[in-house]
Amino acid sequence: MKVVCTINNLNDLQDPDVSARLRYYIRMPGGEIDLEPGKTYTVYGIEMWDNCPWFYLCNALDDEYPKPYAADLFKVVDERFSTYWRLSFDQEARRAPATRFVFDIWADDPLFYEQLIDGEPGRVSTFARYRALMENEYT
Repeated sequence: MKVVCTINNLNDLQDPDVSARLRYYIRMPGGEIDLEPGKTYTVYGIEMWDNCPWFYLCNALDDEYPKPYAADLFKVVDERFSTYWRLSFDQEARRAPATRFVFDIWADDPLFYEQLIDGEPGRVSTFARYRALMENEYT
């Protein structure tokens, strides 16, 4: 899946309900989000928060892990789901049941993302491998 950033500042959101929902999760001074308007991003996973999709993206080539961004900030330009994704539903999630479309190793291990953020070498290399595979899917 490929998306293009259309909004990188919460203050630019027109719908007050969307703005309130995103401000619950995103607390940035001035509302600015670290995205580049007009830039195309590969989506490495999708997670549902409050019944709304959030896309896992990398901002830079050297990012070791993707970060979640609300789908409201993007326009989908290639709607094909990655062939590496599968549905993951974790009823034991800490805050609420977690529904995700992610690659198999992430789907099978509820601690995968936390370990990836912590820089665990095996998780970093696993994400790098899947990242390359997904990048090549859309060329």
